[in-house]
Amino acid sequence: MGSALRSPDALAKELWDRVPREIRLTFSASVLLGLAVHLYMFANKLPNHDDISHLFSMDYGTASGRWLLPVLAALDGPFSTPWLLGLLSLLSLAGTVCFTVSLFRIRRPLACVVTAAVMVSFPTVTGTFAYMFTSAPYFFSLMLASAGAYLAVRCRRGTVLGAAAIVLSMGVYQSYFEVAAVLMVGALLLETLDGERTFGDLIRRGLRLLAVLAAAMAVYLLAVRLTTLRAPLVDYMGISSMGELSLREIPRLVLQSYWKYASVFLLDKDHFHFGFLPWAFVLSALCCAALGRLVLRERRLGPARTALALLLALAYPLAGDLIYVMVPGGNIHVLMIYGLCYILIAPIALTEYAERCLPGTSAQSVQTAARWVVLVTMTLTAYSYAVTANSAYLKMDLGLRQCTSYSTRLLDKIESCEGYRQGMPVVLLGSTTREAALSPTPELDRVQIGGVFDLSGLRITYTYGWFLRRYLGFTGEVHLGRSEQAKALARLPSVRDMPLYPEAGSIQVVDGTVVVKLNEPGP
Repeated sequence: MGSALRSPDALAKELWDRVPREIRLTFSASVLLGLAVHLYMFANKLPNHDDISHLFSMDYGTASGRWLLPVLAALDGPFSTPWLLGLLSLLSLAGTVCFTVSLFRIRRPLACVVTAAVMVSFPTVTGTFAYMFTSAPYFFSLMLASAGAYLAVRCRRGTVLGAAAIVLSMGVYQSYFEVAAVLMVGALLLETLDGERTFGDLIRRGLRLLAVLAAAMAVYLLAVRLTTLRAPLVDYMGISSMGELSLREIPRLVLQSYWKYASVFLLDKDHFHFGFLPWAFVLSALCCAALGRLVLRERRLGPARTALALLLALAYPLAGDLIYVMVPGGNIHVLMIYGLCYILIAPIALTEYAERCLPGTSAQSVQTAARWVVLVTMTLTAYSYAVTANSAYLKMDLGLRQCTSYSTRLLDKIESCEGYRQGMPVVLLGSTTREAALSPTPELDRVQIGGVFDLSGLRITYTYGWFLRRYLGFTGEVHLGRSEQAKALARLPSVRDMPLYPEAGSIQVVDGTVVVKLNEPGP
């Protein structure tokens, strides 16, 4: 009588055989391309202000509405270790890409690889890696959001499971709610184009998916209230206003969401793209419009379902940039706009769909031309993101080296100051003021990704004292320009008369404290 208990190898083989080939390819491509784009970051320790602060611990999040973040961060260890956290992040990113290609029915090998390339290189990913200490939990949150959409769309009883996954995702990082929304809208649009469901059935299905999103948001907000009973939400990036929406503000917020696409992809205000890519995006959009028209004509959906398909196509970009509606008046930065990358995935999905549903003869030339335009455009886009990512990492690398050199000279002068004794507290007056001397590489000013800091950013930040301790080994007590000690010393006549660093006399011992006058103290 054989044993009913299967061996680990047999179970692993059975599970592997169940995974479709396109999903295996997508996962492998995502990991390998992710390594190719971000290896610079993983193989070096390139910090920013917050990463310096959380180099050895990560215990915040609840006050920002991210009640699950400290729990997940604890599983990655207390240290901000780039190689481990980077690899864990890539696994979650790969899972997200797999859920995406499955929901959007992307099956051809080249399309799967290009989709992976775009999604693992999008500038939001680079910006998140700048905050390495949170990268693994954040990208796990992204995968949870995509898994929630997958469960809600594909599983017969996925309403509760999908909502639960989205709630957990928001408990780590709220901004990925838009990813769940855009995946649901895209999947429903494809179902509408299939023409197999009645209009009423599609409406009921859409309402169910909307209910999943609404329930997830409601449960999340309730969880926030319960986890912040002892301390209120901090006003971080407008997070405390989430859920507070004035009906009068909706039109402006919706327009702001759509405008972000023009700002990023057509005007390239963030300098993410090669100069010719906005024109390629326009050409891709025209090809997609032509394909969409052919698909609608071929499917003969009728007025109601055609109108629904057009409405869903219009809602798709709004769903991908829902953060502007979620956080009205908030300070939206690059870490919060990952949903925008789905506007680049839609053309890939449409060309795949059109190839399967259109007759091979009547629209062959249009399909082939559109496929070439879309895949070449998205390949070049992914490459431009890889260039942007590595430029950002170079900026961080040079910034770290320059800040180390600057700070070494500063500490040498502090310790050589007349009257200095080891253990004396050090006060850096005017430490938060930018100065031209802190910008030795203006060539990298073009790289403007949130969290990517240069010498100036590291020197004027609130964690510069920690930088001196943790990166240069200075064990003395350091007070920065906005500290109470600095404000008290700045009022002394002898300190007001001191010249600015690095002039002679800019570093003096005053009342048992080493005073360094970097700049004139602010108000």
